[in-house]
Amino acid sequence: MRASTAKKKKDPSPKELTLRRLEERVAQKGIQIHYDKLETAGLKLKGGLCKIKGEIHLFIDRRKSIEEKIGILTDCLRGPLPELSKSTTNDL
Repeated sequence: MRASTAKKKKDPSPKELTLRRLEERVAQKGIQIHYDKLETAGLKLKGGLCKIKGEIHLFIDRRKSIEEKIGILTDCLRGPLPELSKSTTNDL
């Protein structure tokens, strides 16, 4: 018999599970989450909430640690959403 060559997926860590649950809760509030490399022309951008065409988006630098991502999503879930005028960005 030949051993399976397919890589076995590891179970997600408790922190990864926490991140997934927070992402689901943020999405339930109608906020779209984007993990991107927030850098342009050599400038590192901070990220945060932004309203685009009436929809709320949360931009998070994908290079942040899982702990930082959890903190940002937790902050986003605390209290009511800030009033965002069109094309306004609020840093978290």
